[in-house]
Amino acid sequence: MNHGLVSVLFQTVESRSEETMTIDNPPPIAPGNSESLSDVAAIDESHLEKFGYKQELNRALGLFSSFGVQFTSISVGSVLFTTIIVGFGFFGPASFWPFIIGGALQVFGVGLAVAQLVSAFPLSGGVYQIISRLAPKQQWLAWQGGWWLVVAHTVAVSALSVSMVPFIAGWFGIDDLSNTQITLYAIGIIVLVTLVNIAGVKAAALLNNVGVVAEAAIIVMVIVALVVAKYPHAPSSVLFDTGGTVGAGGNPAWMGFLFAMILPAYAISSFDATGNAAEETKNAARNAAWGTVLANTAAVIGGTIFFYLLVHAIPDVDAVMKSDTPVKLILDSAVGSTLTTIFEAVAIVALMACIAMLQLTAVRVVWSQARDRQMPAAHWLHKLNGNRVPMNATFVVTIISIAVCCWSSLLSVLSAMTALAWALAYGVVVVVGFVAVLRKKLPDHPFNLKAASPFVFVIAITWSVVLCALLVWSDWLRVGVGMLVAIAIGFGIYALIPSAHRGKLERQGIHD
Repeated sequence: MNHGLVSVLFQTVESRSEETMTIDNPPPIAPGNSESLSDVAAIDESHLEKFGYKQELNRALGLFSSFGVQFTSISVGSVLFTTIIVGFGFFGPASFWPFIIGGALQVFGVGLAVAQLVSAFPLSGGVYQIISRLAPKQQWLAWQGGWWLVVAHTVAVSALSVSMVPFIAGWFGIDDLSNTQITLYAIGIIVLVTLVNIAGVKAAALLNNVGVVAEAAIIVMVIVALVVAKYPHAPSSVLFDTGGTVGAGGNPAWMGFLFAMILPAYAISSFDATGNAAEETKNAARNAAWGTVLANTAAVIGGTIFFYLLVHAIPDVDAVMKSDTPVKLILDSAVGSTLTTIFEAVAIVALMACIAMLQLTAVRVVWSQARDRQMPAAHWLHKLNGNRVPMNATFVVTIISIAVCCWSSLLSVLSAMTALAWALAYGVVVVVGFVAVLRKKLPDHPFNLKAASPFVFVIAITWSVVLCALLVWSDWLRVGVGMLVAIAIGFGIYALIPSAHRGKLERQGIHD
């Protein structure tokens, strides 16, 4: 981690030690769950007002839906269905072990740290809001953190849309798609999801809840099928088979192992999805944080079992390593093509919901920045439609996702770009949060790691640095340089913000 940046952040938080925190340190949230719905709504609105905002979005999400936003945004089973090929490419079936280690660091390091920060700042905008309030003298950094999340989510929308195309096309007997065909089909998926999000948060919540059921179903169905079905099980040694990816003529084993730790960054991330939907969540300071913790934990446990059984069902390591759809090949061999097609269909439903939640999250970041006048055309981007949905911001995010699809239809590049943008944004926010924890400057928050907080934040910071290095190292030209281009574009957009507003805290935002 850049020591100069850490020094600036420590100084920024330290400079506030003598200040009385009001907007950024509202009164404690009333404990317990015995309040009536009207009481909870009043507490949420009062809490939001203390942060400087009025209630504009529709609070329609409870704890289950909050859990669902995060669980669906991850969609670990469905994402592994389409991206496990990345882990196999780095370390073969033995990528199961780096998946466990990387997944634990993701969930119990970065995930827990971000959950505590979301509980302290349950606001649309997530990372942007947290950095902005804890490091008010570094508004450009807060803005870039928000922009990196927009990049991560919009590229993730593109990546998942691209990953779905071969499976859907296969149902209609269409093989050997060109890059242009993949791009056009992916754009169609993005447009379809956009229509759902424009319809309103209740429509998005309905799709999200269907996605939760579908995601849970795909994990349970595959696990049960692989446990019950009779097929030739691979020997235990397959868990240590690198599939020829390392050794003579390839990378050293330690390097392949490290690169394979990137896989959980693709499969278990978007840790502030519930935070970005916090202004649409009831009892947000509690439910948004617990929703993300429960979803992250369920994802890493379910994903580990899912991965383990798939590896033990591999019929032929060489064949799987050569396949473009290794999970399909494994399941076809173990349970038959009919069941595999059903699994695929359920996974596609879960991925559609996942794309909708990722897009919703990106839109809320853009809308939150526009509310603070930290976007060009802020009035236009801040507007809500009749369903209280940031419609204009949704259009902008959709256009960015389509542009990304046109830039590249390579799943490996899109996945790595997504993971790097997330890792950078979360890396900065956990550094800022760590400083605030040490200085005891976080606002009151129901989800509190207490004495374990410094230890968790250190793990989160360390893993963020390692992950960023691995992602850039894996493809420095397309991923590293691509991210630099995204950052440069961010600075260009930031420069277009009128100078009267750029970098200034205007918490009342724009209320037409």
